Amino acid sequence: MLIATSLLAALLLQGPDAPAEPQGLPALPNGHYVERLADGGSACGDASARWFDLEVRTPPDHPAWVDGEAGELVLGLGGAAARYRLSYALSLAEPGAVRELDHGMRIMTMIDGWHTPADGSPPYPLRSLILTNPNGDAELVSAVLTYNGEPIILVHSARAPGVHGAAMNNDVLRPFERCPAEAD
Repeated sequence: MLIATSLLAALLLQGPDAPAEPQGLPALPNGHYVERLADGGSACGDASARWFDLEVRTPPDHPAWVDGEAGELVLGLGGAAARYRLSYALSLAEPGAVRELDHGMRIMTMIDGWHTPADGSPPYPLRSLILTNPNGDAELVSAVLTYNGEPIILVHSARAPGVHGAAMNNDVLRPFERCPAEAD
């Protein structure tokens, strides 16, 4: 999975239409994201829907990337929510990107972080990949923890059609919409 993610990132950076420099996180703003209903409708008021919260802090002297204490990602994909401190976040395209992935234009964002268990055991590194659709919805395509050198796949890539994420039980995840602040 990590090899596939790395290869996809390398592919996106190749070619004449790839941006010279990454442009930060313009297409994935901070906020509360909730998985859309099966009919595509909003689930922002549904407490049982899968969700994630994102807060990325970009240092003003490095607007294209963040490193170190970069913010927080909280995943509520069923069961207890898990909190990850971010170490790195990078978008691999500009707003209004022209690069097409599968069935539409999407901007890829890689987010790395770690989860520190309450029992004092060593932190688990996290690597996640999120694609942003032209309408602003986010698709969580992969999320992988590493524990004792072994991957724990929280979300894996699936085709349904196109590249989408699937939960551990293989349910394909629908796009996540960013909810208004009052729905947070």
